[in-house]
Amino acid sequence: MPPALRIHSLWKCYAAGVRGCSARVWVLRGVSFAIETGECVAIVGAPGSGKTTLGECILGLRTPTAGRIEIAAAVEIVDLHGIGRSREQAPVPAASAVLPRTVLVFARSLGAVSGWSDRVLMLRDGALRPVALQAVRRVAEGPTVAHDEMALLR
Repeated sequence: MPPALRIHSLWKCYAAGVRGCSARVWVLRGVSFAIETGECVAIVGAPGSGKTTLGECILGLRTPTAGRIEIAAAVEIVDLHGIGRSREQAPVPAASAVLPRTVLVFARSLGAVSGWSDRVLMLRDGALRPVALQAVRRVAEGPTVAHDEMALLR
């Protein structure tokens, strides 16, 4: 069975500066990943990392500069922090909930998705990198958790 969603070498740039200027800002740089049917994948990144652009390209609201998006099955897109054009907050599934559907989650922090997503990908510098959740130290004190998450964002 083919993946529910497959992204092949997705690139997206925007014109920078004044109208008529040829300068470009590259937001997505060769992003590639696939989501299997029934899988829950979280894409985490700092504000301005390209989460909105990636989501809008997948939804067809923006045209990628290069690359392909293949959608073979229904994929539910959940935005935990009001990213993109829809500002509605989606309920966060409980840690013990079983997610039989295919879900792509956009979030700003690992804490928002830890415990219920199958995989986490970090969007940074226009590229996606897998995050080993076992490597993230979870401590009750807020500053320690925030510090560890920021270290992953660097």
